[in-house]
Amino acid sequence: MDDFSQNYSISSVEAITGIKKETLRKWEQRYDFLHPTRLENGYRQYSQQQVEFLCLLQSQLQQGISLKKSIQYATEQTEKRPSTPSLVEPFLYQLLAYGEECDEEAFSITLHQAHQTLGLTVYLQQLIRPFLQEVGRRWSTKQWSEYQEKFVSTIIQNHLVEVKQQIPVSKNSPLVIGACLPYENHELPLHILLLQILLKGYRVFLIGRSPAAGTIEDFVDKLHPTVVLLSATTHIPLDHPNYLYELDEFAKKRPKITFFLGGTGANQLIERKPLTTITITHTLEPIWNALKKTTS
Repeated sequence: MDDFSQNYSISSVEAITGIKKETLRKWEQRYDFLHPTRLENGYRQYSQQQVEFLCLLQSQLQQGISLKKSIQYATEQTEKRPSTPSLVEPFLYQLLAYGEECDEEAFSITLHQAHQTLGLTVYLQQLIRPFLQEVGRRWSTKQWSEYQEKFVSTIIQNHLVEVKQQIPVSKNSPLVIGACLPYENHELPLHILLLQILLKGYRVFLIGRSPAAGTIEDFVDKLHPTVVLLSATTHIPLDHPNYLYELDEFAKKRPKITFFLGGTGANQLIERKPLTTITITHTLEPIWNALKKTTS
């Protein structure tokens, strides 16, 4: 297993950055901007700073920017970075490399180590969220297969469930229900959001992916939550908008419960018929405000 906090093999760099080993070798031969250390056996080893540089470079190239301008940008940004090593980035690089290889044991160990080292709040906001965004980008550009995307998502979800069970909360605390809309199968963002809410001392309950029509309503009437968080990570649930407007009417008849809708898919509603009761939000602030009103 590579020591990602120190040096990176060329195979690891390829997995982390998405830049092929052949390209890395070609750049080293043709351009005077990349000089990895050579071991006695001739193998290349890249420093963390070099990997950060290559990540920045690759992000620019993927936007269609020329190699020359990308090198200039990556150099400037790398020089601006603080001299103190980041605690987060080595874990991010490990997760990308082990996810690329579908190495379950190494990936799981890294998740646990990152959680213990960073603390849960930093772990969720500065590691898991950016990692999942990068996974989504790699999947959408076909750099990663659906198997790789499902592989890392499943392990992270299982880890978050495990973490959730270790957090005590009073049974008298206000309850927050999280639910994907029907036809929405991406529940991992809800796991992350509900964990953050749990850390604030509120009870949480996750209905989960693609519930049948009427399921959310049944849970709300049975459990009497203070807040309901609905998720549409993709556009698919909004291709069936009638149910959402029916749910909006349901929410209107329960004024003591605050309903929110989030996720990238929710953006499509801006151009459609507006919701009357369910609030669309992409930040936590309105949710915190709604919860504070119940305890003030």
